[in-house]
Formats: sequence, C-alpha cells, structure tokens
Amino acid sequence: MNNIQIIADSTAYLEKSYCTENNIIVVPLSYVFEGETETEGFPGEFDSFFARLKTSSDFPVTSQPSVGTFKEVYENVFKEKEEIIVVTLSSKISGTYNSACLASEMVDASKVSVVDSGQLGANIFELVKIAVKMSNDGKTREQIEEKLNDQKKRMNVRVIPETLDYLRKGGRISNIASIVGNLINLKPIIGFNEGKLEVITKARGFKKAMKLAIDDIPAEAKKIYISHVIAFDAANRLKDEIAELFPNIEVDIAEIGPIIGCHNGPGMLAIVYMY
Repeated sequence: MNNIQIIADSTAYLEKSYCTENNIIVVPLSYVFEGETETEGFPGEFDSFFARLKTSSDFPVTSQPSVGTFKEVYENVFKEKEEIIVVTLSSKISGTYNSACLASEMVDASKVSVVDSGQLGANIFELVKIAVKMSNDGKTREQIEEKLNDQKKRMNVRVIPETLDYLRKGGRISNIASIVGNLINLKPIIGFNEGKLEVITKARGFKKAMKLAIDDIPAEAKKIYISHVIAFDAANRLKDEIAELFPNIEVDIAEIGPIIGCHNGPGMLAIVYMY
C-alpha cells in the first residue's frame, strides 16, 4: 500500500478525473465576489465566473485556505496514510504555503513535506505528476521532496493579458498606466523571478508580445502548456504554432481559474514550460 498522500491547492488546476484516478486531495482557495464567498473549483467549471467578471462592477477578493482547513485535512489523512506531501502556489504571491506549514506543526511536522512550488497553474500540476510517479515507484517522501525542489528551479511562465483592465481593477497597476497602455496597445509579458511574478518586458501589440514569449522558451524544454482564461480557440492556435516550432515536445492546453485568472482577465494566454 502507498502510504504517502499527495495534496495540492486549487491553483494547480488539476483535472478532477486525474485527482480521482490518483487519489490527489485538492485544498481550494476561495474568493468573495458580488457579496458571495465561493471556493475555487476544477477546470471545466470556470466559465460562469468569468462571464460575471466581464460585466461586474465588483472585483473578487481572494484568500488562501486557513491553517485550520489544512490541519483538518492532515488529521483525516493520518487516519489512513503515514506521510503527506503538499505542493502549493508560490509563497511570494499567496499565503497558502504558510498556512500549510503552520498546520503541519499542529499535527506531526516530521511526517509532512510542504513544497513551495515557486510557480502556479500547470507547473504545479507537473510537480504533482512527478510526485505521483515517484510515490508509485516506491520513492520516499524525502526523495520526492528533494526532486520537486530541484525541478521547480527549471520552470517558468510567460503571461500576456489581453487587456490591462483587470490588472488595474485588482490594484496591480494604476488607472493612468492602464489607460495609456490600452491606448497604445502595450502588452506586458509577465514571468517568475525567484517565485515572484514580475514584468519581464513589454511589447506593442499581442502578436509581438507573444513572439517574445515564444522566444523565451528554452531549447531544452521538456514540457509546454498553453494556459488560458476562457480563450480556448486562441490557446489551440498557439498550441499548433508552438508544436510546429518544438515538434519533439509535448504541448498541452490548461485552463486558469478564478484565483489566478481574475487578475489578468478573460483572453489571457500564458506559455508554461519546464526544462
């Protein structure tokens, strides 16, 4: 029997079927929007949220899972399993990692490994897949933790929002910067720098920005995802383009949900890669 339980937070955007097949526990982040508190769901469940976001004058307030939530999950796991590995959203953009760590100290921290992915979305998914395979192969919790902490150093994203409006609404940029940027069609290209999302460069127009993002994909890339916020057609076109440029690399599509997606808005595309 496999005695390691793997846990991820909802910003990994794992497919519900994958979680069921591999016994993955997902601890959801939550948001308050239009007076209602909701937990983040799974890919395939996000369309109605973004439809509301497009027309609403309100903007979501997001929050990490509480320490108590993680503690309860751990306690339930320890009724059946001996050890736990948790993979979370980057600690530089969410307190989820901290909640998971504090909760481990309230149970048995010596049996819980909490991995700060330093990433989001499909890259967390990839770390979870590595953990699942290693666990199934009989590797120890410590070996898995070491591998994940090594692999996360060779991952990144290039995010391009369709509009700057949602970055403005979320307080990431000023009203003036948003207005000017939209007027001259300026697109930021956002990526990770030591776990923190930063503007890597800027370009005039979506096509030019995407070309710069594609140019940043390492030649030694092992896996590429096209992540998107309800931009299925554009994501498929970009997938075909990148698959031609990298014929020996698997390229997949992944949805982004409310917690991450609200800050960039519908139409956002991102190239997610590991190498």
